[in-house]
Amino acid sequence: MAITEQQLAIKIEEAYDAVSGDSNVNPEEARKQVAEDLAAAIAQFVIGRQTTGVSSDGATVNTTING
Repeated sequence: MAITEQQLAIKIEEAYDAVSGDSNVNPEEARKQVAEDLAAAIAQFVIGRQTTGVSSDGATVNTTING
């Protein structure tokens, strides 16, 4: 099940908080960790989300985004 926009915002904030304020953090490793955490949060937001579109013949199509 996809997470909500509010849950996504919390996960993004947590990703930055996890590497901020620590003077011993290697910047390169911190950027990589933030990128991985953000990618995981975005995947949770998108995968499983139901969406509506239009098929080539103009019919409405409801589908779920799968990873």
